[in-house]
Amino acid sequence: MIEQHARIEALGASVVLVAYDRPGLLGAKMMRGLEVPYILVYDPGRAAYRDWGLGRTGLFGAMLSPALNWRYLKLLWRGERFLGLAPDMFQLGGDFVLDRGGCVQFVRRMRNNGDRATVARLVDELARAANATLAGQGGRDGSIH
Repeated sequence: MIEQHARIEALGASVVLVAYDRPGLLGAKMMRGLEVPYILVYDPGRAAYRDWGLGRTGLFGAMLSPALNWRYLKLLWRGERFLGLAPDMFQLGGDFVLDRGGCVQFVRRMRNNGDRATVARLVDELARAANATLAGQGGRDGSIH
């Protein structure tokens, strides 16, 4: 996502990251050595997770899923560093794109810990939302799915 910062800015879009982990832990693990040009919101009570319908997974979805393990193997093969285990391996996240009017344009709720939308998909959805706003079309239906 950081590599796409210039394109995201050119679209007039903003990225907000929401995390329940303590800021010190995020800095020591996930964001160590990175200059993240986005807003990071600390949500220790996970209110945003509940409000946006982000659920939880079980042991299979958190650690034993073949698809998840394959994804992590590919990341490690490409040289990504292992960040260790999350404080709550069962909490699922999601990806959302809203247009300038606040209408939801794209939703991807994780089904397991490896189920994220790709950065390319998110940037495409940001572009679609920006174009819809410029064309005066507004949100798809204004609801959260």
